[in-house]
This record gives sequence, C-alpha cells and structure tokens, in this order.
Amino acid sequence: MKIHAAVCILVWMVYGVVPDLAKAQTANPNDGSLGNLARQVKAEKAKEPKPAKVFTNENIPKAATETIAGESPTAKKPGDEAAPDASAKTGGAHDEKYYRTHLSELQTKLDMHKRELDVLQQKLSQNEVQYYPDPTKTLMQEYTRSDINKLTADIDAKKQQIADDEKAIDDLGEQLRHEGGDSGWLR
Repeated sequence: MKIHAAVCILVWMVYGVVPDLAKAQTANPNDGSLGNLARQVKAEKAKEPKPAKVFTNENIPKAATETIAGESPTAKKPGDEAAPDASAKTGGAHDEKYYRTHLSELQTKLDMHKRELDVLQQKLSQNEVQYYPDPTKTLMQEYTRSDINKLTADIDAKKQQIADDEKAIDDLGEQLRHEGGDSGWLR
C-alpha cells in the first residue's frame, strides 16, 4: 500500500512539473540560444553612452611631441618637473623643497643599498659553510668557488653603489653651500 501511494505521488509530481518545464522552455522562442542572448546584450551595451574621459594630473599624457603653437618640442611647460640641475624662481638658487626632496630620495636609495648589502653578506656567510648534497656540486664549488666569487663581486658592486650614494649626498650639501642656502635644509 505504501508503494502504491508513493507511485501515485511520483506520477502526480511528474504530471505537475513536466508541463511547467515545457512551458518555461517555450515561453521565449526568440532566445533560441545563449549566443543569441549574448549578442542582444552586447548590442544593448553598444547603444549605451560611454562615460566621458576625466583627466587628472596623474593621467595627463606627457609626450615630447605635444607642443604649444610657436614653442619648440623640447621647451619646458609650466607644469613640468624641474630637472635636478635646473634652477628655481629664486634667481639661480634652489629652494628648501628641492633640497629636502632630493635628500630624501638619495637617503632612501642609500638605505635600500645598505639593506641589500646586508642580505648579500648573509648569503656569503651561508655559502662559506654550505653543504651540497650532490657530490659533483660539492667538488665543483671546492674547485672553482663560483658561488662565493659571484657573491663577493656582488658585495663589491653594492659597496661601490653605497659610496656613490654617499658622494651624491655630499655633492648635494656642497651645492647647497655654493648656492648660499640654509644648512638646516639637509637635516
């Protein structure tokens, strides 16, 4: 009896659901396929107006070919950044902002190079006691010391970069002294 009731419920569900599914599939005969639907959506988006392009200081094109009438392509424009050797409005001398900005940039580079030197020195210390599980690699390193030689060369190059950074900071101080600026600008 329970089986007969279950079959009756199942038949009733099939007859109740199947016509609804058939009706749902044939409700929109124009949609035929997913491709047609995608084409319709694309056509609707093409009809929508595109938002206007907004230019800010960050996204203004700065091509060398853009010129103002009567101006050479290499001439400075009013919004351009000053070159490191260009002078400010103060009659040949740079202002405080110039020195503070350049000192900050040079100090950042110097700090980064010092951190990179520390990392290279740590790698060199590790490679001096490095154990290679591959005996061929061990013999090669004992013979040529290529890993250690490469790291030593990298350390020497990094030390030269640090010396150049320190010289650039000293040169900036010398430039400030020659231009008669306040020595407090470089603190």
